[in-house]
Amino acid sequence: MGEEAETENWGIGEGCESWEGYLLRKRHIGNDIVTIVFQEPGALPFTPKNIRSHFQHVFVIVKVHNPCTENVCYSVGVSRSKDVPPFGPPIPKGVTFPKSAVFRDFLLAKVINAENAAHKSEKFRAMATRTRQEYLKDLAENFVTTATVDTSAKFSFITLGAKKKEKVKPRKDAHLFSVGAIMWNVIARDFGQSADIECLLGISNEFIMLIEKESKNVVFNCSCRDVIGWTSGLMSIKIFYERGECILLSAADNCAEDIREIVQRLE
Repeated sequence: MGEEAETENWGIGEGCESWEGYLLRKRHIGNDIVTIVFQEPGALPFTPKNIRSHFQHVFVIVKVHNPCTENVCYSVGVSRSKDVPPFGPPIPKGVTFPKSAVFRDFLLAKVINAENAAHKSEKFRAMATRTRQEYLKDLAENFVTTATVDTSAKFSFITLGAKKKEKVKPRKDAHLFSVGAIMWNVIARDFGQSADIECLLGISNEFIMLIEKESKNVVFNCSCRDVIGWTSGLMSIKIFYERGECILLSAADNCAEDIREIVQRLE
């Protein structure tokens, strides 16, 4: 950042064109929304009143202390326009930052948030609205036609002798054939505790699992290849797996349709 502190190179007055740091275009010297101002020890306090710009809304002032030493550190201040809302990360009062990657990331975050905050100001919101209106106006004036295409007369020879395409009816319960897991609310019987547990039953193409609603823990899972059969009633289903072990599930909220869908999914 020390290289940015060479303020004496910016020319003012006659003969400045021959100076090494002189630039013809104003945009090259910080005519942007957010500007970082670097100050060396002994520099006068910065004031944005000395700069006239329609775009510069935020100045981030970085002042170096003990430059070119092992104890080099930096202090940071921010000056923003009245219509720019506050933005983070907050700057601790009276704190200096050592030269480090942490300070670099802090400064970058501050600058990026400053840019985003400036775009929320009334001026930039109005500019963005006006720009979108101009784009829409250009589309409406140059790329919209009032002509209509009569498809009944043109290219009718293409359909001569062709059969009318039949409408494809959607497959009933198509969602039950998806690759991913489908979930149902069920009541699982815990035979060890002689209690019922509210669970979510998930069945995919490869696995079956039960997730306890309250704890969100997986209380049961097995591969679909390990399912050896099931028996179902109107409101419950018993699924057998591996060596004849089973889980007993009941439909939550007395929804018999869920049991029918679970059976169809298992098939």
